[in-house]
Amino acid sequence: MTKPKKKQAVAKRGGSPKPTPGKRGRTPAKIKNTGLANPEEWFVEWAGGSKSASGERVNEVVALGLAAYLACLKNISEDVAKLPFGIFEKLEGGGSRDLIDHPVGVLLDKQPNSEMSAFSFRETLMLHVLTWGNAYAEIQRDLSGRPVALWIITPDRVCIERAEKTGELLYRIYDDGAGISYLSATDVLHIHGLGFDGIYGYSPIRMASRSIGVGMAQDSFGAAFYSNGTVFGAMVEMSANMNKDQIALAESYLNDGRQGPDKAFKVKVLPAGSKAQNVSMPMTDAQFLESRKFSVTEVARWYGVPPHKIADLDRSTNNNIEHQGIEFVTDAIVPWAVRLEQEVNVKLFGARAQGHVYTKLMVNALMRGDAKSRAEYYRTMTQIGAMSVNEVRELEELNTIGAAGDAHLVQLNQTTLEYLVENPDAKAAAADPPAAPAADPVDPPAEPKPTNVIRTIAQQWARQQRKQA
Repeated sequence: MTKPKKKQAVAKRGGSPKPTPGKRGRTPAKIKNTGLANPEEWFVEWAGGSKSASGERVNEVVALGLAAYLACLKNISEDVAKLPFGIFEKLEGGGSRDLIDHPVGVLLDKQPNSEMSAFSFRETLMLHVLTWGNAYAEIQRDLSGRPVALWIITPDRVCIERAEKTGELLYRIYDDGAGISYLSATDVLHIHGLGFDGIYGYSPIRMASRSIGVGMAQDSFGAAFYSNGTVFGAMVEMSANMNKDQIALAESYLNDGRQGPDKAFKVKVLPAGSKAQNVSMPMTDAQFLESRKFSVTEVARWYGVPPHKIADLDRSTNNNIEHQGIEFVTDAIVPWAVRLEQEVNVKLFGARAQGHVYTKLMVNALMRGDAKSRAEYYRTMTQIGAMSVNEVRELEELNTIGAAGDAHLVQLNQTTLEYLVENPDAKAAAADPPAAPAADPVDPPAEPKPTNVIRTIAQQWARQQRKQA
C-alpha cells in the first residue's frame, strides 16, 4: 500500500506550488525575525498602531487623515499610474521598436486582471509601497509559464521567508478563510522602497511617525480648541471644604456647561463665594499657525514632494514653480519608475527575451511644459535632424502627414566635423566666399532706327563727317 502524496500549498489565485527543497544545504533563515521587541506589522496594526512621541497613534490607515500626508501619496501614486507603460525591443543596428501588441504590454498599460484597470492597479501598488514600504502582486501564469494576470496582495498579508533547505525566497500569504499558502519569488511582483537588505523595504509611516504624529496632534489640538469654544480651560476656587466626590461633581457640572462650540456663549451660575480664573495662552505665543505650516513641509520632505504640489505656495513664484515641477519628476517619480521597470523586466519576460525586450514608463509626459516651450523644443529637434515632422505630430496626438513627414531635415549651411578635419581649407573658403567673375563688356546700345527719310539722310551725313575727321 503506497502512502498518499502530500498536497503542496498553493496560493489563492493562480499560485504556484511550494518549491521542492533542493540539496544546496543552506541554513534556513527568515527575512524578518519577529518578537515583542520587533513585532510584525499585522500585530502592530491589531494593537492600534505605534504611538508617536506626540502621543498620537500612527499607522498606515490613521495617517491618511493628515491632509499633507494624503496629498503626497496622491501626487506620487497618481502620477506613476497615469504614465504610458511601453514595451520595446532593441534592434541589432541600434535603436528600438515599440511592441504595441505584446501580451505584457496589455497587462501593464490596459488591464492587469478582470477586476481593475491598469491605472487602478498601479495606483494601488504605489499607495501600498508608499505607506507600507512594500507592494505585492501575484503573477498568474498559463500552462506555458506566460503571465496572463496580475493580482494585488495587500502587504499586511505577506511575510517573506526562506526555504529551509534551498534558501530560496518564499512569500507566505495569509488568505482569508483559506489558511496559509506560499508563492515563489518568481511569481510575485514585489516593489519595495529603501531597505537594509535590498529585499524588504522599510515602512515610511513607521520611520516618519514623529513628523506625521506632530501633524496629527496639531489637527487634534485645533479640533479640541474649537470644540471647546476657543477656551483652553479655567480654574474655579471655592471657599467651602469639599471632598473628592464633591470636587468631581462640581467639575462635571461646570464642564458640561462650558465644553462644546454650542455652549461657548452660555452663562453658568457658580455657588456663592466661588472665583473663576481662565487659564489660557495666546495662539501667537504657541506659534500654532507657523508650526502647522512647518508640518506640511516636513511631511513633503519625507517623500521628496515640492511643497507647491500639496498646495503650499508660500515660497513658490512664477519663475521657480516650473523648475520645481521638473525636480518632482526627476527626484520623486523617476526612482519609483525605475524600480517598477526593473522588477517587471525580471519577472514578466522569459529567459530568451531578457536583455533585448524591456519596459519603459514614459516620464517625459510629465515634463511637456506649456505650448511655447514645446514649440521651441520641437523646432530645435527638427532643425538638427533629431526628429521628423511625423514624430512631432505623434507626440502632440496628431495624425501624420504621410511618408513625406518621415524625412529628417537639416539646414544647408551645416556640415560634419570629419569633413572639416579632412578639408582644412573648407572653413576659410566658407568664411571668404570667392569673388564673382568679371562681367563681359557690354556693347553700347544700338541707335534706334529712324522713322523718316530726312532723319536717315542726316544720320548718314553725320557718320561720314566723323570718318573724315
